[in-house]
Amino acid sequence: MAMRSDDADGFLNQAASDAAGTDGDPLPLIDEPRDWRLLYEQEHARAEHERERAEAAEARAEELRWAEVDARSRAGQWKTRHATSQRKLKAIAEKTKKAHHASKHALALHAEVARLRQLFAELGVDSGKYSPATLRRAVTDLRRAVDRTEARAEAEAAKNRDLHKRLVKECLDHAMVRTELQKAHQLYLQTSRLREQQDRVWELTNECQILRAALKRSSASKGSLQARLRRATEAVRSIVPAEEDPRLRKALRRSRRQKATIRRLSRTNARLERRVESLERRVERQQAELAKLRASRASLSHALRGRKSERQERPRSDRPRGQQRGAAGHGGTQRPDLEERTEERHPPRAARACAGCGQACAAVGAEQSTLVEIHVKAHKRVINRSRWRRTCECASSPKEVAAPPVPRLFTRTLHGVSVWARMLFERHACLRPVQRVSAWLGDQGLPVSPGTLADSVPRFMPLFEPLAETILAHQNAAALRHADETTWRVQSPREAGGSGRAWLWTSVGNDAVYFHVDASRSAEVALKLFAGALMYTVIVCDRYSAYKKLERVLEGLVSLAFCWAHQRRDFIAAAAGQPRLAPWCQAWLGRIAALYRLNAARLEHHDPGADHPGLAFNEAQGALEVALDSLFGDAERELADLPEDAREGKALRSLVNHREGLSVFVDRPEVPLDNNLAERVLRGPAIGRGLSFGSDSETGARFTAMMHSVIATLALNGLDVLRWLTAWLSACANNGGRPPDDLSPWLPWSMDEERRRELTAPG
Repeated sequence: MAMRSDDADGFLNQAASDAAGTDGDPLPLIDEPRDWRLLYEQEHARAEHERERAEAAEARAEELRWAEVDARSRAGQWKTRHATSQRKLKAIAEKTKKAHHASKHALALHAEVARLRQLFAELGVDSGKYSPATLRRAVTDLRRAVDRTEARAEAEAAKNRDLHKRLVKECLDHAMVRTELQKAHQLYLQTSRLREQQDRVWELTNECQILRAALKRSSASKGSLQARLRRATEAVRSIVPAEEDPRLRKALRRSRRQKATIRRLSRTNARLERRVESLERRVERQQAELAKLRASRASLSHALRGRKSERQERPRSDRPRGQQRGAAGHGGTQRPDLEERTEERHPPRAARACAGCGQACAAVGAEQSTLVEIHVKAHKRVINRSRWRRTCECASSPKEVAAPPVPRLFTRTLHGVSVWARMLFERHACLRPVQRVSAWLGDQGLPVSPGTLADSVPRFMPLFEPLAETILAHQNAAALRHADETTWRVQSPREAGGSGRAWLWTSVGNDAVYFHVDASRSAEVALKLFAGALMYTVIVCDRYSAYKKLERVLEGLVSLAFCWAHQRRDFIAAAAGQPRLAPWCQAWLGRIAALYRLNAARLEHHDPGADHPGLAFNEAQGALEVALDSLFGDAERELADLPEDAREGKALRSLVNHREGLSVFVDRPEVPLDNNLAERVLRGPAIGRGLSFGSDSETGARFTAMMHSVIATLALNGLDVLRWLTAWLSACANNGGRPPDDLSPWLPWSMDEERRRELTAPG
């Protein structure tokens, strides 16, 4: 640790005073320089030693703190293991009790075996293998097994009780807990063996029941066979063998043929039944596939030729369209700010004289009318800068002066600010492709090649990058944001053999819109847009998994409010091409529409600045909560009654699973029910994507996202885009082709009212 110069001087002065003689005269420092240096080095070493000790103490304190954290963690783990051991001991006790109860049934086997032996004797069946000695030994073995099972169960129960006591007392000792866990595992294995013995007892019981039933059937069949044998014997004795033998052989052959036919028909019938079952399953699969194809056809047909609006059909009104008879009209639109150019139009000179006598007509006034015209035409500014030379011989002033040059946005170009502003406006605000913008400029008398317009993109990038970054930073301070994404195309990767597919992401706030183009649709891209969000920010979005992962990554920093319009589309898609589901779909759409009406009624009484909500708001809030709970309750009940593969189950399952995100608007009235704001913002770029096939390069895609961010933000705040672009590019030209240092006069949320009026379209 280096010592400052003033500290060193003070130390030397103090040392000099300490080393002074008895008479008070200080010793000269120059006589013994080495002693003072030695003292300085000793003090420096002592300070270094103290610093090392302090660092060692801090390291030890940090080590002890982590040791404490580890000890607490281990204590929690042992507590969890103790609870797990208690649960296992309870389960083992229950299993032992069940084995004890099951073993009691083995005592009844002795009486059952005796009864079976008596039945064998009555039926005359050879029961050598079921001799009394064998049965007695089996019964004795069973009794011994039962006694051993009971003793073992009691011993195991006692061991379990002892083990439980030891675990309660010694739960913090790692070695003891480990030993007891091993014993518990052994007990579990012994209990498993007891369970196997119990299963063996039940198997013996079942075998006895089967033997008893077989004995009953054999006794019944024996009696019937004996009766048939007696009848057959009497019939044989009563007939004459010589006369009946051919007839019997013929009947026997006929019977054999019939039996063969019956067997063949039985096999054919079984094969046909299997074929019918296979065809029935195939028909069911084809019907399900047909229903799926019909639904897909209905969805695709609606997307291709149907109405884009999701509004349901309503009964037509008898009121005729247009303005009603007798109603007052709104009149023509007034345009007081338009420039007036007066034109004088007179009849021909011959018409201003009488055709009969030739006397001239007298002027009696004028009839005035108005036409609104637009005349746009490119022109060339020829700038003559006058030069002045001084006539005196003074050296204090320059010899020659001239007017300053007109600021240019880009050097070595003939195009002025108005041309570039019009090009950006036509390209990104009017969504025209570069070729059509070039053709439009040519129609105005200014032919510009499409390559010149496309090559100007890298020049504009530095002018609009600060604006895009400022818009994103301003959005990060908002408590409510909308998010959505759509596909985009970049042509340059396709030319290199890659994929030209990209995604246009948007984040919409109350007064700002930000766009971002990326080749990925993962949560990492969403993190670029929302990583700087404030705590408790609500993001209104659809149910795409990237937003759900974003919520998990940000760990509660943001919360998701899912869109009810997307949930509504699930019900429409489920009923597409399914006439039987049409009433079900209409019923659910009606419930969702009721939520919209109740929320609108609640917002009529909502005052964000009030400290406490009013009585009317509380009543509307209660009605909305009751309707929402009823809707989710009905969905859960319907879902429970449906089969797993039901078509309407997907929409209901999604509704139930996303209940938390769909209910955010209840506690926060400023949150809308749907994400339609972001979808409307994406509509313009989507139209431009279809007209121009996306972007040619990645640089062009980034610039397109910047321009859409700026233009959408201006449009959201009601500013005239063309006026703003002209003023912004003029400011950049005056600043040497760079953006102004102060951006506050150009941002809608920081400009003053006078400038806002200047940049707002008239009328």
